[in-house]
Amino acid sequence: MALERVVSDGVITPEEEAFLLSLREELGLREEDVKDVSVQIFREEFSKAISDEHLSLEERARLEQLRNALGLSDEDIRHELEKIMELTLLMEIQKGKLPEIPLEEASRYIVLTPGEICHCVVNAELYEKVMSKGRGYYHGLSFRIARGVYYRIGTYTMPKIKEEIKQVDEGILIVTSARIVFLGKQRDLEIPLGKLLNIELFQDAFSIHRKGRKKPEYFVVDRPKLIAGLIHVAATKALEKTTQRVRRKRYEEI
Repeated sequence: MALERVVSDGVITPEEEAFLLSLREELGLREEDVKDVSVQIFREEFSKAISDEHLSLEERARLEQLRNALGLSDEDIRHELEKIMELTLLMEIQKGKLPEIPLEEASRYIVLTPGEICHCVVNAELYEKVMSKGRGYYHGLSFRIARGVYYRIGTYTMPKIKEEIKQVDEGILIVTSARIVFLGKQRDLEIPLGKLLNIELFQDAFSIHRKGRKKPEYFVVDRPKLIAGLIHVAATKALEKTTQRVRRKRYEEI
């Protein structure tokens, strides 16, 4: 495709721009048609760049050059820009740099203890495993022997017990440097990071396994990979601080 060849280096020269203009007039293409093709070219290159769920600085610069060459606005590639922002933030988190919400804004949702930092506030749905019991049923014949007394010939099938994951609440999920807090319409949860055992990631959610509770809690959020990664790093940092305090205390006691 001519447009792909022209923007392959991320720059459109005046000569190339004149060539594209004459080609558009020759083919009778509308402005909307050119925009659709441009967006498609960008999305194809974007998909290649994030195929490994990682976006290097070089790949990001290349995409920015391509975007400028194609003349695309933020709205044209809104979904892609959101994904770029997510991957960039995830890279920072993996390096140990966590976002910090200003105290004035965080205090609208939670009362922080001295030294506690709020890292994120997101909408979330809370899911839990719920046991459901079916109904048993009888196969066979029954004969009346006396009033209220029956003799049954056959078998009785025990009811089946199923375990399902159901939504139990919705609200706000808050992650700080010390805990995970869920403020729901029906209930509130507070999970100290020190009690975190494991985080399991799903396509649109993540689950938290913690000490003292057999069943995990499931949280459906936007960008679960990002939130789960943030919680993992926050928990690791909290554990390191606790270990340092314990070592310091033992040293002082010696």
